Amino acid sequence: MQDRGQTINLHLILENEVFQNANSNNLVFEIEGSEKPDEILLMGGHIDSWDTGSQTGANDDGGGFITCFEAMRLILKSGLRPKRTIRFIAWSGEEWGDPNNGNKAYLQAHRSELSKHIVAFEDDLGSTRLLGFAYSGDARGKQIVKTIADKYLGILNAAAVDDNGGGVDTEPLAQNGVPTMSNIVTDNDSHDFYFQYHHSAGDSMTMMDPDDLDSNVVGVAAMFYILADLDVTIPRATSSNLRVE
Repeated sequence: MQDRGQTINLHLILENEVFQNANSNNLVFEIEGSEKPDEILLMGGHIDSWDTGSQTGANDDGGGFITCFEAMRLILKSGLRPKRTIRFIAWSGEEWGDPNNGNKAYLQAHRSELSKHIVAFEDDLGSTRLLGFAYSGDARGKQIVKTIADKYLGILNAAAVDDNGGGVDTEPLAQNGVPTMSNIVTDNDSHDFYFQYHHSAGDSMTMMDPDDLDSNVVGVAAMFYILADLDVTIPRATSSNLRVE
């Protein structure tokens, strides 16, 4: 119609509303470490989704937090118990972006143990086939991640290690010196596949691939079990680099 030179008029009826804030909760559980239970590797995704219907949020971020949930379950089912604690979190309120959302609540609730957080992993970049992990933090930590990936994740074709391992929900932890990681998945640099469905009614289970999800589960389980079980793991940032909010 536009190409034909016709004038296009749209009449929009918008029925969205902003309601008063309500309480919600982060979901947290952990596998307690056998030797160093006070040292924590945190991993998860956000449990809320964009409000476009009851079936949306499969890619953003149902696949992300269920990957971490299943990775924890796979470790338990295998009868493994690492030296350090692996803690699962499904953050609440990420989509709303409120200053009092789940990532800030976690920061406040666990401030006394932040110095014992080894790394925080956020899975919120989609659940296509796993290619590897991105890392932000001390260069020595990135080398440890790369060594694990090279030695153990080649069989999954998931040995890539890159920079920029931050995320929306791990950012408050990163600002307080905690190294952060995220997943690298099959997509282009602009994440066009992810954003094709992002915050739309198309973000449903119909676009999820079970084999791709499995590759993420196995890769995350392997990486974080090994990181949690090493004699020497990712070093923390020095106190001079910390920024406490």
